[in-house]
Amino acid sequence: MSRRPWKFVAVPMMLALALALGAPPVAHGQGVYTLRFANFFPGPAGPSQLVDEFARDINRLTGGRVVIEHYPGGTLLGAPEIYDGVAQGIAHLGLSNLGYTFGRFLETELLDLPLGYPNAWVANKVVQDFYERYQPAEWNDTVVLTLHSSPVNVILTADRPVRRLEDMRGLTLRGTGYIARFVEALGATARPVATPEAYDAVNRRVIDGLMIPYETVVTFRFGDVTRYITEVWPMGQVYTFYIVANKDAWNSLPEDIRNIITDYIENEFRDKLAMMWNDIDIEGYEYAVNAGLEFIELSDEELNRWQTLANRVIQDYINAMVSRGYSEADLRERIAFVRERIAYWTAEQAARGIKSPTGPPEVRL
Repeated sequence: MSRRPWKFVAVPMMLALALALGAPPVAHGQGVYTLRFANFFPGPAGPSQLVDEFARDINRLTGGRVVIEHYPGGTLLGAPEIYDGVAQGIAHLGLSNLGYTFGRFLETELLDLPLGYPNAWVANKVVQDFYERYQPAEWNDTVVLTLHSSPVNVILTADRPVRRLEDMRGLTLRGTGYIARFVEALGATARPVATPEAYDAVNRRVIDGLMIPYETVVTFRFGDVTRYITEVWPMGQVYTFYIVANKDAWNSLPEDIRNIITDYIENEFRDKLAMMWNDIDIEGYEYAVNAGLEFIELSDEELNRWQTLANRVIQDYINAMVSRGYSEADLRERIAFVRERIAYWTAEQAARGIKSPTGPPEVRL
């Protein structure tokens, strides 16, 4: 069955400028607050559907006092512009990931290193734990509502299968941030193509493939333009996402509304995020199986070669941060914390009987 990539519609510049003039939420009628939520995922995608659910739940929990207008598919702000757009008030809320502003969130980018996340469910729990513990000051120009995480990456290629490290040479793969650094450490060339534009880039062979999770074969239709999947999930690398709020808009909300939103996120929405990412990764995996994409599993010996290069990327991050004045001991403690939480949440996943397409045997489908 032929499927077409999602099409995106840009908001006219004058509208964006007009929106930028009104950072605080607009109160109208009997104390109703309207918030604009910018999101680059296409409307039918799992993250967008969950934002719609978030909007409905907050409206219900606040007795109709908060109305969230959702702008998916980059219709208000593109992925690289979302963070600044929220900080400036073009949007009141926004969802994007660290790779689009690489080098801006230096401490949090540690989470994008190949640290051994087994799957989306565990990764989401871990990145939330990390922010709760360290709360880096680099986010202080917005209000961080939550961090969340993509599933772990695999390699999708159109024409050239990757069966061993040497097959990476000469490939150009989509990857941003530390995912791109890992692609380059493996011997390929990385291109920071925005995910919504990557379908056409692969289709026209501007790039040969992507370092990205299973879920994207459905979410961004990459299953239409790739033929091979190399399972490198044991490296455990993810794209870290965030949901942030404009500070002026957030602070202008009544205290009871802020408390309702915070309680909902902490006690319900974070769990929904973890399950959503896990569920759509299962959907992507099952689609790839049914569509006949070829799965390539690396031997233990080959994986060890890849892990050596993953460790080099981690060390390069530490070296770069130390050169900026950060403490090596503190960085290593943070990495150890992430790995301890990975172990904890992997055991918890097994105990709860939650299955994923990646991870150790006790949690795999």
